Parts: sequence; C-alpha cells; structure tokens
Amino acid sequence: MAISQLSLGKRWGFLGLATLAQVSVAMIRVGITTLVPFIKQDLLLSHVQVGLMSSFLNGGAGAAGIPAGRLVDRVGARLILGYGTVGCGVLVLGIYAITGYKALLVFLCLIGFTSTTLVPAGGKVVASWFSKNERGMAMGVRQTAVPLGGAAAALVLPWLAMDRGWRFALILTAIASIATGLLAFRYYQEPQMEGTGSPQFQPAPIPSIFKRRGIPPLLLYCCFLSAGQWTYLAYLMLFLTESLHFPIIMAANLFAAAQTCGALGRVMWGVLSDRLFHGKRRPALALVGLTAAATSVSCVLISAQTPLWLVALVAALLGLSLQGWNGLTHTLASELAGTEMAGLAVGVTNSCGFLGVMTLTPTVGFLIDWTGTFAVGWLSVAVLIGVAVLMLVWIKEEN
Repeated sequence: MAISQLSLGKRWGFLGLATLAQVSVAMIRVGITTLVPFIKQDLLLSHVQVGLMSSFLNGGAGAAGIPAGRLVDRVGARLILGYGTVGCGVLVLGIYAITGYKALLVFLCLIGFTSTTLVPAGGKVVASWFSKNERGMAMGVRQTAVPLGGAAAALVLPWLAMDRGWRFALILTAIASIATGLLAFRYYQEPQMEGTGSPQFQPAPIPSIFKRRGIPPLLLYCCFLSAGQWTYLAYLMLFLTESLHFPIIMAANLFAAAQTCGALGRVMWGVLSDRLFHGKRRPALALVGLTAAATSVSCVLISAQTPLWLVALVAALLGLSLQGWNGLTHTLASELAGTEMAGLAVGVTNSCGFLGVMTLTPTVGFLIDWTGTFAVGWLSVAVLIGVAVLMLVWIKEEN
C-alpha cells in the first residue's frame, strides 16, 4: 500500500534526522582514526596494533550487523536510531577509564557494536520513504553523514587532543551523539500506509537473504572494498605524518578535505546511478572501484618532495572513491532483497564488509611494519579493490 501524502511530505525531514544521527556517531568512529597519531604515541603502538584497532572496532560492528538489521525490520527505524546513538555516546563517556591497549580494544569493540545499528536503520528509512528512482540520491545524502562526521572530527579533534589529550576530545563527540539520539526519539516517525494505522513489519528468515540473486557477489564486493576503505582511514594520517613528514594539523586538514570529498562522492555516485545509469548501481560501483584502485597506486609515487596541491588532489580522490561507495551498495542490497528485508540486507552487507576489515587491515599493517614503507600498503589496497570490482560481473540487476 502507498505511503499517505501527508506523511510523504515529511520524508526529507526524517532523512535529515537519520543523517544527523549518523554524523554524530561518525564523529566517534571516524574521529578515532584522526586521533591515531596521539593514541599511537600515548600507548606506544606498532602499525599492526593500529590495524587491530580497526579490526576490533569493525569486529564489534560486524557482530551487530545482522541482529541490528533483523531488529530494524521487526520494530522499525525510530527506536534503533535513538537507542544506537544515545548508547554510543554513553559508552564514550567512560573513555577516561581506558589506560591500556587491551582495554582500548574492548572499548572499540563495544563502540563498533553499538554504532553500527544506525546503518540498517538508515537503510530502512530510505527504503521505506523513497521510490526506486530516488533511492540512489536519498541513500547518497544519508551516507554523506559518515565522511561529514569524519571531516568535522578531523578539523576539531586533533586541535583538542594537542591541548587537552585525545580522551577529552572524544568526550565532546559523546555529548553530540547523545543529543542527536534524543532528537531522533522525539521527532522521527515511521511511514504510515494509506488504510492502515501503523506500518507492518514481517521480517523474513535470515538465511533467505543469501538466496536472493546478486546478494552473494555483492557481499564479497563489500568485503574487499571495506578492507581498502579502512586501510585508508587507519593509515592516511600516519602516512602523511610519518612518510611525508607533514605536521599533524596539516595532515588533519588533508584528512578533513578527503572526508568532505567522500561526502560529495556519496551524493555524486548516487545521482549518477539514478540519472546517467537509469537506476543501475553496478556501473557506478565499477567506476568507483577503478578510481580508487588507480588513486591508491598513485600514492606509491608520492614523496616528501611532492607538491602540496598534488598530495591534496590524491587525498581528495581517495575520499571521493574509497569513502563514496557505501550508499550505492546499501541501495543495491535493499533493492536486490526487497523492501521487506531492506534492513536485514544492509545489515548482512555491513557484516561482510566488517569481516574484510577485521582480517585484511591489520595484515596491511604487518606488511608496513615488515617492509618499513607505506608503498606496500597502498599497493595492497589497489589489489583488494581490483578483486572487489571483479565481483560485480556476477551481479545482475532488474530492468
């Protein structure tokens, strides 16, 4: 049944609430990567240990992905948006209790578990409120939240960390997260269907999602591209400060610029898939992957003597591509699975992506430690993305 016209007029406001909630959580998740130089120095970590931080953060997220998607399909997006955002903020308030590396890993796992609930919730918002020809752009708009939150974190948190320490910097992100979660509780509404008093949720069995045509290769695409994405997030700041010898604030500004371009990319790739490719997601995902692979290879050629404008251009392209694809995969997953399983599809997709991060990102860190150079890391990213693009051959979209 169709969504009532009265409710339909509010959909962009509800999308804005879901996006704002994701921004606040992204300031925590991505913000941690902007603080890696401070954490690495404070806890005396190796590059492998930095990679394991991403593994535990995404490991917690992977564990929550499928249950969160299932829960979203059962109870709707409102409760998950609210509880997930508030819960993540409350956890971060305990950051001063973290004094060692093992405790930090447990903390990151809990943050990942709590924060990832917003992803299937946001996917459900888009699948429920927007038609097929609008979902690419709508999902792209919502997905700008992650890089925008990362950009805001990069501009603010390193400054605070230099003056007050990295733990104090994270406390401010906790306050923002709790506030936006309360807003989602208060103002978000589930879509009201014409002729019904409340939305109907009939979640399908979890194994059925893997039987949907195109879902398995999409999961592999997300697995390999997520590993490339989080390798970039985990090591870009260290690459800029350790290999190119940039001051931390300059490196943070470049990181913020890359994240801003990532936000632009999430809208741009969505609009391209809606308009240029007439609702097809696969060509846009292939273009994203090829751009990311080529840019990763170009990082091998960068040195401390490379002009700043060229380094900035490469960082921008990394953000545009490696931060720009998530919305497209979530849109494609929800379309392949159908609206009734949209939340579960996005949750499963995320879990497979997080599995790639858990296993491959610290492996890249080991290679960096072993060889003593970041070049092998960037080449590894290019290879991972190349494998991901090959997976698209087995995805068939409906006309």
